[in-house]
Amino acid sequence: MKILIASYQVGLIDIRSLKEKRSIVKKIMNDLRKKYNIAISESGFQDNKKLFEITLITLSQNTDFLLNFYERINTKKNNI
Repeated sequence: MKILIASYQVGLIDIRSLKEKRSIVKKIMNDLRKKYNIAISESGFQDNKKLFEITLITLSQNTDFLLNFYERINTKKNNI
């Protein structure tokens, strides 16, 4: 069994409150969770309204699947 763990730090522009930031982060996490069936968590910068970090994990026995998945996530990351 192979495990893919990826962490991403994302900067936010024009966010006025932690509540606004958390609603954005929650939407991104839910969209990724539904689309890719992965485990995902906000893993850092919870009290910083200009920056957040998410970590995602997925498992597979197929290395090619994990590499392809990683490429798709990175493409999605660039379009956020």
